[in-house]
Amino acid sequence: MKNSVSSRLTERTAAEVARTIYEPPMQGFDAPALERMCALNEAHAVMLAGCGLIPADCARDLLRGVATIRAEGPGAIDLDPQFEDSYFAFENRLGQIAGRGVAGWLHVGRSRNDIGATLDRMAVRETCLALLAEMEATRRACLEAAGRHVLTVMPGYTHLQPAQPITFGYYLANVAQGMEREHERLAAVLDRADACPLGSAALAGTSFPIDRDETAALLGFARPAVPGLDAVASRDFVTELLWAVTSAQVLFSRVAQDLYTFTTWEFGALSFPDRVAGTSSIMPQKKNMLPLEYFRAEAGRSIGALAGALSAVKGSNYSIGLDSVREGLADAWPAFARFRAALPLLRLILETATPDAEKLLQRCKANFSTATDLADGLVRDFGISFRDAHHVVGRAVQRVLATGGGAEDLTVEVLNAAAEDEIGRRFDLPEERLRRWMDPVEAVRARTVPGGTAPEVVTAMLARMEARLSADASAREARTAALAEAASRLAGRVAALRD
Repeated sequence: MKNSVSSRLTERTAAEVARTIYEPPMQGFDAPALERMCALNEAHAVMLAGCGLIPADCARDLLRGVATIRAEGPGAIDLDPQFEDSYFAFENRLGQIAGRGVAGWLHVGRSRNDIGATLDRMAVRETCLALLAEMEATRRACLEAAGRHVLTVMPGYTHLQPAQPITFGYYLANVAQGMEREHERLAAVLDRADACPLGSAALAGTSFPIDRDETAALLGFARPAVPGLDAVASRDFVTELLWAVTSAQVLFSRVAQDLYTFTTWEFGALSFPDRVAGTSSIMPQKKNMLPLEYFRAEAGRSIGALAGALSAVKGSNYSIGLDSVREGLADAWPAFARFRAALPLLRLILETATPDAEKLLQRCKANFSTATDLADGLVRDFGISFRDAHHVVGRAVQRVLATGGGAEDLTVEVLNAAAEDEIGRRFDLPEERLRRWMDPVEAVRARTVPGGTAPEVVTAMLARMEARLSADASAREARTAALAEAASRLAGRVAALRD
């Protein structure tokens, strides 16, 4: 039986080939994919007519056929894998409507290669804009939560050991800063993907005098993608987006791990409403923070997708091939969809996280997290080097711990005994001043340098991040509006030729 696509092949595609290679991607030809295909074909037909490469009546019939297919929806297209991909299935349906002779004119000056590359860039463009919008909403939720907890003092940790007092608002401000960078990475992908491969044909361009600038503009691209081989053979905009998504997932996983630890019975420092938790089928007391576990798992899945994609592409030739432009990237698209779906869940987590402020403050008072402030005070008031002060305070902490005491047991007498051991001197230090140096609230307030924990510094940081968020949202909205304007121009050109 004749091959469904080419007369060069004398046999029908083997069922095993069709089922394994062609069928899976064709099953994903949904309404958004159909709309991208229709817009691409309309832009190409309008350009061909404008360049005098097809007659006006041919352009009219092609555009009417595309309009019919759009109205019918993807269900009307025969997605038989014998057609190899959705483009040929679309062309088959167009031929049924407009006639095969007419439909064949639409392929002047292009190839399946540049069609596929253009569709992928259109899909990444839509994905980027959707992810940017979700990221902006999530950044806003994080900033709002940070603002609510600027005064909620808690231990800051290094190596998961108490380090210095911070606030929960300060912690979340740092998370928001990380999100801002992840947003930048996503936006950078959008900029680099904003070039139109259509007209590159198979790899070397075309001998027809087409207007690639016109096609790019009608589809809302900033420019044509050149040169042609790179335009059709490279999908690094997909792997770059997958890297950006994976980077964000890693950030979210680390934050989730912190919050997960804080919610354990042993820490007992953070709680969530019951609606943000799961339970056990056998242990009636259980409240499991499944959403936080989800983010740890998602980072792993995204890393796997990225590693798989890069591993597939790295072995391909620098030309068109399934491993470099389709099969190797198959896991990227589900990763994008999962990331988009996860962002509202992260917002819920940020909106409902409730720290135990009293418990956290008491822990700061008991766990020696103000030891650095004590050393700083000795440097300022008694003129010793920080290294000497570090040794003195470290010896004082060791003395208290050796007797089973806590931070409240570090007195002036204990400090002076340690100072005599370490540097051979004592300090004329009032107990009240020692207690002030060891007050976590005072420690937080004292850090007024840029990036510090003082409430006024954190508030200023949040204001700057709010301004950046507003600017980012405005830039995204402008890009979205520009695409809508391009679509409107295309619709007008189509109507003028079709009607």
